[in-house]
Formats: sequence, C-alpha cells, structure tokens
Amino acid sequence: MKISLPSQMFGGQPAGLLSHFGLQIEKRPTPGQDTWQVSGKPMTLIKSQVLHGPALTRSRFDVSTPPTPNPPGGMGPELSAEFEDLVKTLDEAQTLPALFDRITATLIAVPGQQVPATTQWGSEVLAAVPLTSTDGGREPLFPRHSVHDIRINEILYRWSKLPQIFLRLRYNTAEEIIAESALDPHSLAFQASSGLLEGTVFGGIYFAPLLGNLTPTMWGFAAPRYGQLILYTLGRQLPGLGHGASRDSLDTLRILFHNNPSQDFDSISCDPDELHKAAFSEAVDWWAGRLNDTLLDIFSPMTYIDAAGRYDPATHQGWMLNFEQLLGRISAIARHPRDQAAQLMLMFPAMDLLGDRFTGSNGIGQLMTPKRLRKRIAAIETHVPARIRPLIMAPAYRGLRAAEQVLNGFFVPSPDPNSTETTRLQHLWNARRNTTHGFNLDASVLAEHNGALPADIVLVPMIYLLDILTDREHLVARIQRSCQ
Repeated sequence: MKISLPSQMFGGQPAGLLSHFGLQIEKRPTPGQDTWQVSGKPMTLIKSQVLHGPALTRSRFDVSTPPTPNPPGGMGPELSAEFEDLVKTLDEAQTLPALFDRITATLIAVPGQQVPATTQWGSEVLAAVPLTSTDGGREPLFPRHSVHDIRINEILYRWSKLPQIFLRLRYNTAEEIIAESALDPHSLAFQASSGLLEGTVFGGIYFAPLLGNLTPTMWGFAAPRYGQLILYTLGRQLPGLGHGASRDSLDTLRILFHNNPSQDFDSISCDPDELHKAAFSEAVDWWAGRLNDTLLDIFSPMTYIDAAGRYDPATHQGWMLNFEQLLGRISAIARHPRDQAAQLMLMFPAMDLLGDRFTGSNGIGQLMTPKRLRKRIAAIETHVPARIRPLIMAPAYRGLRAAEQVLNGFFVPSPDPNSTETTRLQHLWNARRNTTHGFNLDASVLAEHNGALPADIVLVPMIYLLDILTDREHLVARIQRSCQ
C-alpha cells in the first residue's frame, strides 16, 4: 500500500509514525517525495482468557496480570467520597442488579494493579449468592458462572486515529498543525469523529450485542477499563425485567406506557437446561475470535487501498463509524424491551446501515423477507459450533419467526396480479420505514396489512450482525469495492 506523509510528521520521523500504526515499511520515498510503500504486520486485536468457569478444572486468576505498561484508569482520590456513597447504596439495596453494579463499579474504580484481585473478588461474590428453595434449602445461584479477561490491543485505537490525521491535513498543512500544537501543547489536533469511536478504548460496545442477545433476559455483564473488559457470565438466564418494585427510581417511568411489550418477546426458545454447562463461557470466546477478525478487516488501514494502490482515509473512517454505529443501535435495542416504539426507531436506522453499506440492497425491504433471512441463517449456522449454537442463534431464530408472522398480517389480497409474497413484504417494509421519517410516496400497501409487528422483529439486525461476523470474505470485498 502507498501512503503519503509530510516529512515533518512525528518529529520529522514519519517512519516512526508508520511503525506506531503497526505498518511495515517496504520502500522509503525517493528524495523530494513523500510516498511510502508499506505492508501490514500480523496482529491480534481481541484476546479472551478464561479465568474461571465450568470448563476449567481450577480457577486461573493468576494468569490475569495488569497490562504493561499500565494504562490510565481507576478512580481519582477526589471521587472517593462519592464512590463510598454509591457502594453503600448498592450494598443496602440487596438486589441482583445492585450486586452486579457493585462488582462493575468496583472494577472500574480500582487502580490497575488491583484489577486481578478485584476480578477474583467479583467471582467469589457471585459464587456466594444463594438460591433458597421453598423448603429452606440453599444452593449456589450461579454454580456455572465464568470469568473472562478480555484485552483490546492498543493498535485498534491507533488505527482509529490514522484517518483523522489525513482528514485534518485536508484543512491545514503539517506546518500549521505543528505551530498550533506549539502554542497549545494540550490541544488535540486529530479528533475527526473520535467521540464516535470510543469502543476502541473501552470495548464494551463490541460485546454488548452478545450479552443482550436473549433480551429481555440476561446471562452476563462486563466491567470496562482502558483496553480491557472483565466479563462475567452467570451460567444461566435471569429475567431482565421484574413486575415488582425496582431499586432504580427511573424505572418508575414505565407507568407512562399503556402496555408492557417485553411480555411479547420469546424468552423461552433458548432452553438453558439443554445447553452444555460451558456454553455461555464458550460463546464469549467464540464471539471474541470472530470479533477479532472483523475488527482486523474494518479497522486495519491495509483494507483501504484505492485503484491506484493508495491508502483511502475517508473510506476507512466511514467504515469504522458504520460498524460502531451498528453495534450501538443493536445494543440499545436489547436494552429497551419495554418500549417497542424506541426499539423500532433504532431498528430502522440499523437496517438502513445494513442495507446501504453492508449489503448494498435497494431499501431495507429486501433484508426483511423470510426467504432471505432463512438463507443467511443457514450460512451463519455453518460457522457456529454445535455446543453454543442454541445460544448464539437464538435471536436469529426469533427474528425469523417474527418476520414470518409479519407476512401473515396481510388480510386482503393484493390488487396487483403480479404481486408475490416477497414483493408485498418489500413494499410493506419500505413503507413502514419511510413513515418513521415522515414521508411516503406510496403507502397504499399499509392498507392491506393489519400493521401489527411482533416484538421479536427488532432482532432482525442481529441476524445480519452475525452474518458480518461469520462471512469475512463478503465483508472485505464490500469494503474494497467502496475504495475504488
């Protein structure tokens, strides 16, 4: 790949800048030129270590060491009083959500050298939670819980900064940027859309779709730190929503809704009694491996080479934003099962992203048909190990059944004799999508359908996310076509 860098960059050592971004120099510029020939170095971006779990004969908390060099993290001393108040409130609540918050907040607050011991403490807290039966017997509630130490390679963050350098150089010369930095050493010169790429620092957004894939039930949670996630699986499903009093005062806002759409979700299709004892733990490791490959393809600058063999920073920036925005929408859908209107408002732009960028379909209608969903699910299943398939594929099966139910919502025959089930659905979904944006040139199809959308329909974007994670060749080909 060819990449042009002003000679003033990186203190007059652009070769050092290229190395900083994990690029191998193949050919240096000729005198008077600024074009370098580079190649990529082998990288592992996401690494998951199991510290405790049903598949291990013993816990391995000893292998979890603080990152070197130790990144900034933990709570500043000025927040200690506020943190103690929070801890007191959580401890007094005596609910499972409060307990999970307590573990997460503590892992975020402690300094780096205390993370391994605190991780083990969190595991011991979960192991001690009792399940009391009606006859007074007690047993562990989470006997199959697991703990994962997930590390995020710093190069991921660096790669997110590379296009920001070139985008800024469209507005100012290297000399102007250097002069500006000299006047204000604390200024951040390269920040194009950096606030939208925080996953590269904390990483929680990358695992949120997995941990929320059984919405409205939950089976794990994670504590984010710089370049690290401590992820706990519970080894079982828990109701994510309760009908009784909540410790969270904001939860009382649910009385504003006239119904509880979360009750319409399928929360039993994934039977935990039929899962292997290590399925939840193995699902995390499988997801980490697939995520590593996907992030390599989307974040590596070596993916973005135009027809002239040059690095394409604008396309690089666009695809990183596409992926993180897609993950953000899918994660938010999983977190809001009480509000179907909010979920649909998140689903439609998620489908727009998938249609416009990841699949190149003509509108979202093509992506919502059962025929296409069945085809994608069949392809995804070949990449998912049988032991974790019921867990990984649960949202896909639920989304497919919901799409089939939408088809049954047509209550009058189409006036168009050439209409088919597929074309009717395509028109319907494109019309439903357009009405959320306040416009529709031809919404007559809405008069042919009862308008009911099953709760699980919002899980359809998850099918395409699984497709992205498992069909690496199609994703890379799609990206590279956008560079031409």
